Amino acid sequence: MSSSRVPFIPLALLLLSLTPLRASAVVTVYFSPDQVATLVNSGVTSDEITCNGYSFTYTRDKLFTGGTGTVIGRPVRVTWPTGIEAQYVTTGPNPSKAQITVKRVDGAVFALTSFTAKLLANAGAGRAIEIVPLLGGQELLNDPLYFDVTGYAGNSFSYDTTPNPWGCTAPLTGYDEYRIGLTLDYALTALTLTDDSAPLGVEPGPAAARTSGLSLSPNPAGGPVRIVDALGVAAAHGRLAVYAATGARVRTLTCDGSGLATWNLDDENGRAVAAGLYFVRREGTTRAGDVRRVVVMR
Repeated sequence: MSSSRVPFIPLALLLLSLTPLRASAVVTVYFSPDQVATLVNSGVTSDEITCNGYSFTYTRDKLFTGGTGTVIGRPVRVTWPTGIEAQYVTTGPNPSKAQITVKRVDGAVFALTSFTAKLLANAGAGRAIEIVPLLGGQELLNDPLYFDVTGYAGNSFSYDTTPNPWGCTAPLTGYDEYRIGLTLDYALTALTLTDDSAPLGVEPGPAAARTSGLSLSPNPAGGPVRIVDALGVAAAHGRLAVYAATGARVRTLTCDGSGLATWNLDDENGRAVAAGLYFVRREGTTRAGDVRRVVVMR
């Protein structure tokens, strides 16, 4: 392992690097006719689409037979861009509740600011949508957040950051994945996602363009870390350096033609690094946005 040391970075600058730079929020509001969805995966009981830099995975009761002995699946009542329908999976290898998972394609954190859910079956009393926020694949809350949907098929329920005993989205910020589940069919017909930067692949506005730092996912990491340089094509073939908390250089990475790099949690000799805190820095600069931390878990 190389014993070279990280160039001097003022303490205040290093501390700034531990959290994302704040900028004017980038708000993405779904659903509208001009939002084109791309199917990226069709599973046994789910589908995944991407749109405007976000990924949506939603359950489908594709193996439903209706007692006919032939797989016919269940029809979809709410289709893009009207919304996204999640179906309760009644048959197949893994019967499960209706669920929609929302992530950024680049793996960065964001906030689920508001949503409207429409019931597609009678919920009755005491039924609630459960939202589980995750960071780096880990559930950090002891329990899901609950949003009451007591009602009948066709009823809609809207929630946002306003304090509300029946559900409030204010805690749903700073996570990289949200799993939205209900034990019956439902659809999201409105959804607002908020972040400090435009998702990868989305042309940034002036505010997002000012955030030219690095993003890492997953973080904390137990496997390969995907590093995205927000400078995009301008960072193609640029060099990134990984340092241990002691300041020793651990690994040097080179971005590909689209400004992406992957760190396999190894050193220059291919040996796995120990669990702990590491820093990834864009070489040649010392700005706060050019340094990001990553926690390695073993």
